[in-house]
Amino acid sequence: MDFSNMDEGHEDGKEALHYYFNHEERIKRAPKIVQDYYNGEGIQSPKGILKSLVATRANRFGLFGIVIFCAFIYVYSLVGEKPYRKIVGGVEATLTSFSYADEIYASLTVRPGSDTEKAMKSGTITVRFSSIDVQKAVVGEFEDVQSYTGEELTVRTKFPDYDIVAVRAEVRFRGETKTLSSRVVRE
Repeated sequence: MDFSNMDEGHEDGKEALHYYFNHEERIKRAPKIVQDYYNGEGIQSPKGILKSLVATRANRFGLFGIVIFCAFIYVYSLVGEKPYRKIVGGVEATLTSFSYADEIYASLTVRPGSDTEKAMKSGTITVRFSSIDVQKAVVGEFEDVQSYTGEELTVRTKFPDYDIVAVRAEVRFRGETKTLSSRVVRE
């Protein structure tokens, strides 16, 4: 910085501003840790992101906590119940919906569940599809009854696209009723 013209530009009758600062003198009077820092002899931070994450005990503890939290979220996403896939009467029901050419297509696929002895029994599946718009109001409904024989079964329907954002399916099978919901995939 050039302070050579500091005497210029002051108000009449007032003294000019004088700037007295010597960095070396200030460092000489500073604590030892500050002097060491400016001499390059102080504590150096580790180079690299991995080394800095495990440099101290607190950093290692924080990293361990983050890893445990991420593992918990991952396991929960695998094990947790999803709104578009549920077990109904021993069979696994999966609802999907997508938009194509001003129509909303919804499909409910029923497969044998993990309890194959219970799932292999035949029965009647009743599905009530409902289309949901932006205000969460039911725009249209369709009900279908199919016979389940123990093999994969797909029940399909379509709705005209009136700003439909989700499809809900109420599935009844062997005295059990569950509601599935799926967001509409836009292409």
